[in-house]
Parts: sequence; structure tokens; C-alpha cells
Amino acid sequence: MSEQFDFETLVDRSMQGSLRDSITDPRLLAAGLPSFSAAEMDFPTAPCILEALHKRIDTGIFGFTLCDKPYQDAVVRWMKMMRSWEIQPDWIVPALGTIFSLSIAIRAFTAPGARVLIQRPVYDRYDQALHRNGRIPLSSSLILRDDGHYEMDFDDLERKMALPDVTLMVLCNPQNPTGTVWKREELERLAALAKKYDVVVFSDEIYAEFCFLDQPVVPFAAIPEAKEHAISCTGLGKAFNFTGVNHANNLIPGDALREAFITQRNRDHFGSIDPIAYTSVLAAYNSDGEWNRAVNRLVLKNGDVIRTFFARYLPAVHVAPQEGTFTIWIDWRGLGLCDDQLFSLLEDRALIQTNHGIEYGEEGRGFCRMNIATPTVEIEKALQRLLKAVREAGLASA
Repeated sequence: MSEQFDFETLVDRSMQGSLRDSITDPRLLAAGLPSFSAAEMDFPTAPCILEALHKRIDTGIFGFTLCDKPYQDAVVRWMKMMRSWEIQPDWIVPALGTIFSLSIAIRAFTAPGARVLIQRPVYDRYDQALHRNGRIPLSSSLILRDDGHYEMDFDDLERKMALPDVTLMVLCNPQNPTGTVWKREELERLAALAKKYDVVVFSDEIYAEFCFLDQPVVPFAAIPEAKEHAISCTGLGKAFNFTGVNHANNLIPGDALREAFITQRNRDHFGSIDPIAYTSVLAAYNSDGEWNRAVNRLVLKNGDVIRTFFARYLPAVHVAPQEGTFTIWIDWRGLGLCDDQLFSLLEDRALIQTNHGIEYGEEGRGFCRMNIATPTVEIEKALQRLLKAVREAGLASA
């Protein structure tokens, strides 16, 4: 039951050199208010990890650590329990984080100066990784339906996969920032294209434990036709609120693909698994998953609070369907405000800091991404500040 976990006390980051605090509006910090930007939860890392780390620290041993059988067994167990996916131990390739893993794939499977396919609006650090590695983002814009759901543009994807220098695509599932969870039939269609044009698909599945549909997120590497072209990248960062420890597991069923990835990883001097990460993976993936389910319930609750607010006071504002992740994607375009006016209203008048949609590409103009893995009371207080601001601006309907 979620009652055994404290999701109503804001975590204190002030003594931790926090990146999130460094980019938070000083007015919020001074007022003791949370930012709704960046994707870190506003409560501590999962208790199962904290308890295991206390024991690890007491041993005083932090030597080189391997991807051994207990480690593999834990990952295999978790994927079967939480994602209904039976994997083989040798598919597991640890690396130093999701974007580090993407950078490995970029260097292993593309040529310098090549274009890499992404689907905007999408997580901005993909662009960062591509530019740092001397590659060029090639965007295939997602299609926004009238109901707020996003679809892949398969005709555009095929045209761009057919280009001779396109040998890698980055998929995000659940999709960040829109929250879309790709359906099996969509992934099967993508897998067919990847096979046809011999394009490797790096699937960032860091949010996969946050899925509000009847079925768990389908791993791209679980699609049979994708086997030789798929890398499903997973980790503890979002699932257990463990973003600052640089670690990920890449699940790669294709033998040739896996060997090429490992060769590049080792060339980049991976070394060994961080002992803190090793202990945390075993603790997290051998847990019962109840903490994760409790956070899912909280995120759904917070999303309901926000949708109810907009339906009553700002019906021109729309929230994308809440399918996955612990952020929500909000469409403000119905208010008729430019981005400068919108974020002045939110940040200056309501003291609500979110990620501007334009951070994820031009397709995000007029949108914002809001982190809602936070105490419900903070959501409610923020909405009251917003209501006051929109009433003063003459935008509220009541």
C-alpha cells in the first residue's frame, strides 16, 4: 500500500550540489516551492535501494564489480515480472547511463557527419549527444491527433530511413515529453522498416516502469523482427528515482549487434560496474515492485487533479493522454498567448516553473512539460497560484 511510503514531504537537495536546484528559479527556492521542471522526483530514492546501500557502505568494500550471475538474475527477474519479457542473461550490457549508451551506439553504428533519425518533440539531450559526437539530428515529426495523442509518421520515417547515411534511429518509449506509449503494432511496423533499410534502433526505455495502460510497455528488442537491429536501454534512474548514478543496462538480443556495441563500449573504457550501481540494481530488481506501483498511483492522482482543474477553469488548455512517464505534456495554445506571454504568466505571476516545450523542438512551441512526481499538496498549491494569475489576466472561465 502507498500509505507505507512518504510521498508528501519535499526532499531537501540543498546540501547535495543539486543540478536541479542550480536551474531552479531562485524565487522558488527562497519561497520553499518545488520546480516542476527536470525529471527528478521530489521525494527520496526507493527505500529498498537506500537500505541496501547502508549495508554496502558498512562493508567498506568498493572494488571493481562485474556483471555476474546474481546481477544478471536480478535483471532477468525484473524484466519478466514488470515487463512480461523473458530475456537471456548474455543480452545484458551495462554502461554508464542512457546518454552514455546512446553515444556508444552513435560511434559504433554511424559514420562521422552522418544523420541520425529522431522524432520531435523529443528529449533534448539526444541532440546534445549527436552534436558532441559530430553527427546531425534528422527529425521525423510526430503527428499530433485531435485527441492529444501522438502517432509516428511512418511514410516520413521510411523516406528518411532509406537515405544512405541514416544507419541509426533513436526511439523513446514511453515517449518523452509527450507521455505516449507506443503500441506493439506500431513497434512491429517500425521494426519492419528497420530491417528493410538495415537501421539500428536505439530504444530509450528509461521510463518503462511508468505505464498507465492495461499492458506494460513493450520493449522494442522484444519484437521478433527487430532482433538484429534493436537496443533496449533500461535503468534505475526514473524507475527508482536514481538519476544521479550514471548506470544503464542495454538489452541486445542480436549477437552481431551486441558484440559491436560491447567493442565500442570497451573502446570508450567502460571499465566495470560502479559498486554503488551494482548493489542498487540487485536491491531494486529483487524487490516486489510495490514502491514503483505506489509512485504510479501518485502520478495518476496528480494528473487527475490537474486535468480536473483545467476542465473547470481553463478548458482551452489540454493535457496529453497520460499513458507513461511521470511528467505530463500540456498544450496551452488555446489561450492565444505567445511563448513569452505564456511563461511570464506561469513563472512570474504563478511561480510555476516547467520545461518549455520548445526545448524539445519547434513542435513543442506553445506546450510545456510538467514533472508531477511531487507531493499532491504542492500540485494543489501551484494550481491555486495559477488560478489567481489567470483570473487577474482575464483568462479563467470561472
